[in-house]
Amino acid sequence: MKSVLATIALLTAFIPAARAADLTITVERLRSASGAVLVAVHADPARFPSNWSGAVAMARIAAVSGSVRVVLSGLAPGRYAVIAVHDEDDNGEMSKGAFGLPREGFGTSNNPVFVGPPRFGPALITVTGDASISIRLVYF
Repeated sequence: MKSVLATIALLTAFIPAARAADLTITVERLRSASGAVLVAVHADPARFPSNWSGAVAMARIAAVSGSVRVVLSGLAPGRYAVIAVHDEDDNGEMSKGAFGLPREGFGTSNNPVFVGPPRFGPALITVTGDASISIRLVYF
């Protein structure tokens, strides 16, 4: 029994431990310095993209015209979808106009083309260690 435990201990010593990662997100194409940029990282497709309370990590940063950078620390290795919203009116959510179309800029990881609301699958990224992504905002 001692030799089995010693062997397991020896083998696990050479297996790298999964560590929390930093995800650096650059949000591009902000059309103004009004309001804030909201960023949320989701692991659950049922909560993506609109349920901010279901995010595993979130950030709010003052908007600047052009681009902003956000670093979210402590993400466990896994698959995530990231959404960014230019909350120009600073009300804490994506404002919508006629027919439910967004009045504010938004985008997701992988920068898929939108036909309808953002979907989880096309936005999935895999985080295994420190990583960087860029999200290009779209305005309607």
